[in-house]
Amino acid sequence: MPTISDPIVPDGASHPRAERIWCGNCRTAEHVIMDSIEPLKPPVTGLVDVAYTCVECDTFYAHPATFQDVAAILNQRGTVRGVLQFGGEYIHCGEPMKISGTGFHSVYAPMSTEDPAVDLLDVYLATKVLQCRCGFRMELPS
Repeated sequence: MPTISDPIVPDGASHPRAERIWCGNCRTAEHVIMDSIEPLKPPVTGLVDVAYTCVECDTFYAHPATFQDVAAILNQRGTVRGVLQFGGEYIHCGEPMKISGTGFHSVYAPMSTEDPAVDLLDVYLATKVLQCRCGFRMELPS
């Protein structure tokens, strides 16, 4: 029996447990699409944090899962629709999207068409535009 504690997991804390990827409402994984796959913090061998949606009942789930369960869902025909966030990458058409531009957008929207009595400072949001090989584009905050 080892006497050295795990340096990542504090004494007495348990490792997160993997949960099954499926919809509790529909009682199936048939309509599940993956939204994101991220590493666990702290890391646990063989597990990742997943977020997914059941497109049949529009229920969202997020929890730790095994690599094998994630692979089984991703290997189902037709389950990768839209954009999948995998680690720091956004994937569309089966490959990571690439930055195709940047921009700044004002987040200030006037509440009326009349001139405001006070000059409001504009607030700008820096963005990046991602594009995949099929031409799909999306804009995200930088």
